Amino acid sequence: MRTFSRRAMLTGAAAVATAGCVTTPNAQPQAPLAAAGRPRLLVTPEMLATLEQRLGADATGRAWRAALLREADRLGSQPPVERRMEARRTVLLPTSREVLRRVEALGAAWLIRREPRDATRLAAEITRVCSWADWNPGHFLDVAEMATAIALAVDWCQDGLPDAVRRQALGTLVSHALLPAVEEHDRRRSWTRATHNWSLVCNGGMVLAAIAAFDHAPALCQRVIELSLAAVRPAFASYGPDGGWDEGVSYWDYATQYAVFLVAGLESAYGTSFGLADTPGFANTALFRLQLEAPSGRVVNFADGAERVRHTPALMWLAGRFQQPHAAWIAARTPNSHGTGVLWYQPHGRKPEGLARAVRFRRAEVACLRSRWDDPKAAFIALKAGDNGANHSNLDIGSVVVELGGERFALDLGPDDYALPGYFNRQQRYSYYRTGTAGQNTLLLDGQNQPAAAKAVLGAVGEHHGVAIALADLSPAYPAARAVQRGVAVLDDASVVIADELNCNGMLDWRIHTSAEIQVAGAEAHLTLNGTTVRAVILDPPEAVFTIGSAARPPPEAPNTGIRRLDIRQPITGEARLTVLLTLGPVDERRTRLARRPLAAWV
Repeated sequence: MRTFSRRAMLTGAAAVATAGCVTTPNAQPQAPLAAAGRPRLLVTPEMLATLEQRLGADATGRAWRAALLREADRLGSQPPVERRMEARRTVLLPTSREVLRRVEALGAAWLIRREPRDATRLAAEITRVCSWADWNPGHFLDVAEMATAIALAVDWCQDGLPDAVRRQALGTLVSHALLPAVEEHDRRRSWTRATHNWSLVCNGGMVLAAIAAFDHAPALCQRVIELSLAAVRPAFASYGPDGGWDEGVSYWDYATQYAVFLVAGLESAYGTSFGLADTPGFANTALFRLQLEAPSGRVVNFADGAERVRHTPALMWLAGRFQQPHAAWIAARTPNSHGTGVLWYQPHGRKPEGLARAVRFRRAEVACLRSRWDDPKAAFIALKAGDNGANHSNLDIGSVVVELGGERFALDLGPDDYALPGYFNRQQRYSYYRTGTAGQNTLLLDGQNQPAAAKAVLGAVGEHHGVAIALADLSPAYPAARAVQRGVAVLDDASVVIADELNCNGMLDWRIHTSAEIQVAGAEAHLTLNGTTVRAVILDPPEAVFTIGSAARPPPEAPNTGIRRLDIRQPITGEARLTVLLTLGPVDERRTRLARRPLAAWV
């Protein structure tokens, strides 16, 4: 696969010393390299010189190019955006994102075909949003995404914009983004101290804005870049040690898009990322996206996440920067008209060989097990441990997602409405079904939520005698218990097992949420979904039985229409074991042998 050349990716690196920059991680950038020319944000003239060759090298690249130009043509007949807040929140974010999407399409089209109509239409968009009184600094993500859009517009289309429009844009970047950013840092607002997506988005957006406006207000821009790089390093450390992300795949997508914006912008303007690209885990983070995609194509959607996630354009940059064909392969599986994805396009992506069937991501503490790769009907189970206090986290330690026969039989309900009262207030957030322990595919002890500060770690994760297994100590999530352990395994292409070992006193509720139709008969249940039927069998204890529970909720919560619960309610006194087999096939000794063994003997 053709990758960006070192010269193209680190344009003018030899000139860094001349510009007063040093490439050590703690160095502070000075003026962006004059040698880099324009554009100097995210792409360079050298990268543009290879663009048509990269896009023309395979059918996907040609399709992406055509889709981008069609979108630019479509936008040519659309009016500029209107300033609109979300319906029930004072949040401008959807508008900011729409502006960024339009700028990427029109700006990339301008770089590809240099037709005045693209720059003219882009100028109209810039003029509209720069006439607004502000970009809603009370929710600084709105500012960051809007500033990113305007920064890319003035950098990519500098020679196509009227001088008055360019001056207006640069002045508005100063008044609406850079000055408010300094004030936010001075007041130590939460995002300036965060280690999650807010840090990467806000600091990444401000660095791009400062690079774009550097010639207009050098002292201010230098200050913003220094503040942003100091603040963002702890958030980059969240990729360690293995590229996982504890906010889940949806927020991995969001955070990584801006992490890449930041690194790509620094490297295109200065010739160095000042150590950010070398952060442990960052180079390998595309594997987190790949491994958390189940055989059906839906992702494991813990932490306010959706089952369907776009294939972020940042994957194309990761493919080129770190020479990873698999990152391009992930991105190339969906139609794309994002300008950055097209500009960073890498042809001939391919899936990596020799992928493990059992993998663990340590900071997120999530394990994914599957019977095989390249089979949409493979058996799959994911087990979540981790930190209940992580940003966007639910009280979900021990929760599982299960797929068999190409269907998701145990699903994560996903987020509820962000506009619910107190949804992001920990005092109230976990009173809602989808965020509290009751709404997860885990254990509920005496009807109580897990502690919001609980942290649990995975133990052994791997393949043992052809069986993929994962173990977790869930005890911190159940302070009233003496011990709680959960093990999950993929036994073969048709079977998974969930086994719990407990030492506690109280009423235990075991549950999974499903969109399948359920029929129960004592210790056995049949779950039928889209013509596929799974047998659920309680192997231990012998007296336990299945029941069908309801996930229905009253307004204003999500009603959970079509969702049912498969439940086991069992009093526990002292040591106990609860084992459930889910299988498409017969319940035979071969399938139950491992399932019945003590968890300590699984490995």
